Amino acid sequence: MKVERRKLDFSDGDAVIDDIQHLHHHGYRRAGNWNLTQICEHLEKTMTGGMDGFGFRFPWILRKTVIQWAFDRALKKRSLPAGTPTLKMLRPADVDAAGDADEDEAVINACIAAVRRAQGFAGPMKDYPLLEDPPVDRWKDFMWIHAAHHLSFLMPSDADDSGANT
Repeated sequence: MKVERRKLDFSDGDAVIDDIQHLHHHGYRRAGNWNLTQICEHLEKTMTGGMDGFGFRFPWILRKTVIQWAFDRALKKRSLPAGTPTLKMLRPADVDAAGDADEDEAVINACIAAVRRAQGFAGPMKDYPLLEDPPVDRWKDFMWIHAAHHLSFLMPSDADDSGANT
């Protein structure tokens, strides 16, 4: 039976954490390639890098045009398109694994800590690699949209087939 993606729209980090904890404690079915640990590793890398820096920046012209357009579109639509590429440095370490391994509690907890830190993060967003000094509140909103995108590929085991728990 094919597992359908959920429709999620998180308004804050607490909602992201609640969903991660629910999936971790109650189990899930996958509609995509990554398991919860892999998703959490990716989200933690993305949020931490946004706050602490990644050590690189895309060229100014890309930050001000194409990437800004995609960022604004994601905020307006409250979603990311499926198949959005992931930078190699932000992929989970075992991205080529089948995703069926046991969950890693330490990785999940590190992700939850990063979400909590992001929720309280006040900036600045200087040297953010994708955009030209984005407002912190817009970056946070994008982080919640990004988390919803990835977590939407996991259907809670205790959800009915109608898409409840979304």
